Order: sequence, then C-alpha cells, then structure tokens
Amino acid sequence: MDDSEKKGAIFLDRDGTLNPDPGYIDSPDDYELYPETLRALKNLSTTGLPFILLTNQSGIGRGLIEETALEAIHNKLDTLLDQHGLVLLGIYYCPHTPEEGCNCRKPSTGMFTQAADEQGIDLTSSYMIGDSVADVLAANAVGVQSILVKTGNGQRTEKEILNGKLSADFVGDNLSECAEYIVNLEAQR
Repeated sequence: MDDSEKKGAIFLDRDGTLNPDPGYIDSPDDYELYPETLRALKNLSTTGLPFILLTNQSGIGRGLIEETALEAIHNKLDTLLDQHGLVLLGIYYCPHTPEEGCNCRKPSTGMFTQAADEQGIDLTSSYMIGDSVADVLAANAVGVQSILVKTGNGQRTEKEILNGKLSADFVGDNLSECAEYIVNLEAQR
C-alpha cells in the first residue's frame, strides 16, 4: 500500500480510558466500560477513522492473567462494541513487564508501528486517546496527536503536563470530550 492510500486511525488505550482500571482484570465478568464509552465511540465513528486498541497488559508477564483470559476479555469488548455498530480494526497488546525492556510496551512505540504496518495507517493523521504518561509519550514519539483523558490515571498524568514535564495536544475530562475534540478537528480537514 503506498502512502497516498493510507489513512489515519484512532488509537485507544483500554484500562482507565475505555473502562475503569481496578488493577489487573482477569475475567470478562469483571470487565465493564465507563458509562460514556459507547456514546463517545459512536460519536468518534462519524469521522470514518478506524479504532485500534493498544494496551499494556503486564499481568500476563507477571503470571497474574492468562492470555486466554485476556482474549476472552477482548472478545467481550468486541461484543459490546458490535452491539452498537462499532468495531475495532485491531487489538494490540504488550504482555511484558516494564523490567523486560521490550519495544512494544508503551511508552515504546512498537505497538503503533506494528499496527500502522499491518493496517496501512498513516500515523501523522492519527490520534491516541489514553490516560497515562506512557500513552502520551508513545503518541508524541510516533507523531500521533496525543489526547489525554482525565479518567483512570489521567488526573495524575495531567499534573505532569501542568508541571511542564509532558505535553499533550488535548486534555479532556472524559472520553466524550476527547471524542468531540477529534470530531471537530476532522470536520475541518
């Protein structure tokens, strides 16, 4: 695929962004979305940009969750989205602990570049919505618009921005505000 055929995407973090982050979620029974998630994603879908999930899941590397359990959780997420006419173009996760020093765990950029290569995504026309310092750093490193949502760890991450240690292109109180920001930007293109 040549560059003229590539289009942007909306990269989404999972825990703390789409759903509350109680620690390690190890069962689909424990997986619930934030109340505004589906409405926000429905609004985002009007842009025509595909959704791609990028999530650090060190619980696998720590032996706290099996990959089959993670797959079941992601199947539940797919089902919840499908019930509202929404779809994830791809799900990418890093199973490693921070100590392993891999290139896929955010803030490293491996998941972004893998998704871009496999899905034909133009990173410079893309967005990343996440709640952590790692999400913002990774987005900035690959030239994706970094959007911090203040759910999950977002308020703590915002302090890093306010202290001048980090910069994000936009900070929203919740996923709906982040969606509105992207919808408005895309309407101007």
